[in-house]
Amino acid sequence: MSRIKRNSPTPKPLLALGLALVFSVLLAACQSAGKHRAEADRAADAIITQTQEEGLGRAEEFTIERPSQTFRQRLMLDQQLPAIGPASYGPDFLEDPEHWPEIGTPLSRPDFFFPGSENGNDTVEISLVEALRIAATNSRAYQSEKESVFNAALQLDLERFRFDNTFRGSIEAMFTSDQGSGDNSARVDSEVGVQRQLESGANLSSALALDLVNLLRGEGSTALNMTLDNSISIPLLRGAGRHIVTEPRTQAEQNVLYAIYEFERFKHDYAVRVANEYFSVLQQRDQIDNAEAAYRRLMLLVERTEALYERGRVTGIEVDQGRQDLLRARERLISARENYARQLDQFKLTLGLPTDARIALSQEEFDMLRDQADEMFGERASDIDIEIDEEADLPDEPDPEERGRYEFDESRALTLAMDNRLDIRIAEGEVYDAQRRVIVAADALRPGLNLRGSAVYGGRLTRDGGRFAPSDGVYTAGLELDAPWSRRSERIGFRQSLIQVESAVRSFQNLEDQVKLDVRNALRALLEQREGFRIQTEALNVAERRVEQTQAFQEVGRAETRDVLEANESLLQAQNSLVDSLVGYRIAELNLQRDLGVLHVDHQGLWNEFDPNEVTNNNDTPNTHE
Repeated sequence: MSRIKRNSPTPKPLLALGLALVFSVLLAACQSAGKHRAEADRAADAIITQTQEEGLGRAEEFTIERPSQTFRQRLMLDQQLPAIGPASYGPDFLEDPEHWPEIGTPLSRPDFFFPGSENGNDTVEISLVEALRIAATNSRAYQSEKESVFNAALQLDLERFRFDNTFRGSIEAMFTSDQGSGDNSARVDSEVGVQRQLESGANLSSALALDLVNLLRGEGSTALNMTLDNSISIPLLRGAGRHIVTEPRTQAEQNVLYAIYEFERFKHDYAVRVANEYFSVLQQRDQIDNAEAAYRRLMLLVERTEALYERGRVTGIEVDQGRQDLLRARERLISARENYARQLDQFKLTLGLPTDARIALSQEEFDMLRDQADEMFGERASDIDIEIDEEADLPDEPDPEERGRYEFDESRALTLAMDNRLDIRIAEGEVYDAQRRVIVAADALRPGLNLRGSAVYGGRLTRDGGRFAPSDGVYTAGLELDAPWSRRSERIGFRQSLIQVESAVRSFQNLEDQVKLDVRNALRALLEQREGFRIQTEALNVAERRVEQTQAFQEVGRAETRDVLEANESLLQAQNSLVDSLVGYRIAELNLQRDLGVLHVDHQGLWNEFDPNEVTNNNDTPNTHE
């Protein structure tokens, strides 16, 4: 290899080129973990926002970042609850292990609110709206669902990256010492390249390599100290076509849309679940009140019976009957209190809160239910005629004028469900996904025929600049045919893809029929709960009057103690049954809206109820539960 003078200075442009090349390679390799995290978050956030707009017609706030302080964390600290370790308070309290990377600190996001009292050690009372908000930021299940959406967006970003310009760079330094000949040599090579996958299937790549040792020493004016390598590969049969090449990206886009739909469905289900458990706890507390009132009535009855026994008006058996019922009432009261505590603890778990946290639920929600029942069904009557006409005809259907606000005609309810249920959209999309997989599987049966070409240039860098000599380049072009004799694996995959289409269609049909069943059952449940509430209202009035009458008859010796005891038992059952039907009707309303797909839940976990008087679609949210 001919050389220029060893001491010839390296031209400044060449030195700048070499240093710039080294710097760019090192800069790309030394990007911090925190910057990588930030870039991944920006890409995923943009994908989620775009998919929300396309799939839901709206974009709302979405983040998997934890609030700077959660309600759970505040309860743990303010109420000084026992904790096993730092993880009990959240990831921010963990000590970083050795070699933990610098992942950066996302923008601080406060919690939506902090319900509580002035004294952190006091019991915190929360309303239903507050419970919904707490669930959105503290529930582990809620966070897992959001992370599923985010992971799907990250996977789509990876699939899109396949069609971006992919840059690469490397520096290789090698020192060689030959002890036999005594020769020592050093070699430092650098290479930068770019690769691009086109949607048509063509693959382009280009790479530039430099001999940095000769370049920086000013040597190599006559030697090849740089190489430019360009190549292209184009599939002509198998793997050709945009629909084949972009299929993984298309499926990833569908997966993000499905994940967002699934998250919306989860929010609906979870909001109804929170409301159901919230009212169940209040219902259990109301049963405590009823059990306490029944216990006091029985105490008074036992005292009265004992007084009558002393006057010889009743027998000792009747006194013992009263005492036995009093003991049962005491046991029932204890059981009601323990059931309340158990249900409240379970509700705390649903919200993602410690079970030993001091939490109470607002009684105002129950009072609102009673007011709504009075508006819908009228106030409870004080006097009810209980005479029965045996010859009266039973009505086939309840009076339509007495229907509640969500007791739609079946045809309208089914239309709303078909238009708004997101799981139906997912099932429809999965049928088309299965069809696309058939196309890809059929393409795999074809032989592979690729057109390949490359051009490699050797160049020289001198004082006067760089020069490539096309006449000295090496050019190649050719066809590559892949036609294996056996296509058994591909044949089996193709046949399985056809079966998957049939399976996807059956799944869609099954879901369609199940949705219809859900809607029809939800309408039946509304009717049943509405009529049950009316019946239990009348039953409560009858039970109250029965207690008054039997107590009065006992005073004059016309009723036995057993009659009074049975009347008190009936009163307690009527009180509990009325509350059951009241709560049941409200939950049935929420269940119907969920099954119709018209119950919207925002990023704070609050629901917006459907207005039955407006023509709406899945994106209309006129009535906010505040």
